[in-house]
Formats: sequence, structure tokens, C-alpha cells
Amino acid sequence: MESLAVVVAILFLIAIISGPIAIGISRIKTRSFIGLIFKRILHGLFILMGTMVGGQWILIPGLPLFARIVGVGSIYFCYIASRNEYFPEFRVFAIITEKINALLARKDLKTIPVRKRTLENKAVFGPAAKWRNGGRSSGRDGHGPGGQH
Repeated sequence: MESLAVVVAILFLIAIISGPIAIGISRIKTRSFIGLIFKRILHGLFILMGTMVGGQWILIPGLPLFARIVGVGSIYFCYIASRNEYFPEFRVFAIITEKINALLARKDLKTIPVRKRTLENKAVFGPAAKWRNGGRSSGRDGHGPGGQH
């Protein structure tokens, strides 16, 4: 019985931490091809483990509600990690909000505020002209080591 408890604890641990670890891996930016392959293999491994264990917790009949909630959470976090890695510009709620705003605008009702999109990875707000991609100073604007007065 003790070994069964250890197996269940390991499965719960996999279901709980695989999604957040995969989200963290998808946030890593790499420029080398080998690094990208290694990152995607590791990312896919965590996504696969989280989805399989989460699906197991959802589909097994007779499990308590907490186990099913952990399974749904695991699958949800794995979905977020997959979307961040492979489809970063796909926003379901932005599409839905735009359609709702179009309907509300026709009826002269108050619309839902939508976050402004970026165009070609350039911010549409702030001092975008003097900052490089990545949020660091160019050094010629008086705010960096190369541009101090």
C-alpha cells in the first residue's frame, strides 16, 4: 500500500508541475538551432507527461473532485505552454472581444477595452523610437552607460 501511495504522489506531482515547467521552458529564447531542438524536445516531454496524467485524472471513473480539478488544471497549463511555444499570436479572447465590440458599436453601446496589438514586434505605445527590441537603451538617449551626461 505504501508503494501505491508513492505512485499516486508522483502522478500528482507530475500533473501539478509539468504545465508550469513547460510554460517556463517556452519563455526561453534561443538563437541556435541545436538549442531550439533541445528546448522543443524537453518542452514536448513535459507537455506529453502533463497531458497524459491530466487526462488520466479526468477520465478514470470514481475519482474524487480534487483529482479531476488537478487533471483539468494540468491540461489547461499544458495548453497554455503549447500555445506560447507554437502559436504565440493566437488569442481566442481577443477575437471574441473584437466581435462583441463590433456588435456593441452597431447598437451605440459601451465597448469592452482591448489590449493594443503590436505591429511587427514594435510597441504601439511608449518611446518606441529610442529603445531597441528587448527593452534596453540604445546608449544614445542619455539613459545608458554609453549615453550618460
